[in-house]
Amino acid sequence: MRKLTLILLTSCIVYGQATATSLYSEETYQSLIEDPIAKKVGDSVTVLIVEKSSAATNNQSNNDQRLNVGGKFSTSTRDEKANLGLNFGYDGTDTSTRYGKLQAQITVDIIEKDRLGRLRLEGKQKILIDGEEQFISVKGWVRPEHIDQNNNILSTRISQADIEYTGFDNDEPGFFTRFFSWLGF
Repeated sequence: MRKLTLILLTSCIVYGQATATSLYSEETYQSLIEDPIAKKVGDSVTVLIVEKSSAATNNQSNNDQRLNVGGKFSTSTRDEKANLGLNFGYDGTDTSTRYGKLQAQITVDIIEKDRLGRLRLEGKQKILIDGEEQFISVKGWVRPEHIDQNNNILSTRISQADIEYTGFDNDEPGFFTRFFSWLGF
């Protein structure tokens, strides 16, 4: 009986090891304490827009023109001399400087994944401030490794970025309204 028990126990151990499967799968693993990083179509990513731009131009010009006319008139009793000089000149410097800064956050969706693994982001947001509508839209491509553990990405990491910020004043009358009121209608 002892031999039979030992054979049964050994066969159970061998059989159990041969058919055992792991409960852990790297592809389907999801942590219980952190959000999954956005990697697939339909996931959302928050874009931190931190754009700054500046441009400066400096134009110097020096335009100097001169016209000199001289003459002499003489008679037997008298000599007259006259000179006329005209100077036209302009010295000027024109300077133009522009500076722009945009800081915002917008959550967008992953709408495509290409064969290289890059993700295409796209999204827009409408904000109403003091009765004025403002719109922010973002489109572009990102590499998944640039998305941080909080599913945020800087706008400077977006390739082929199309970031648009527009605002429309609803209180300002349109062209046709102004035109017909000018006509007296």
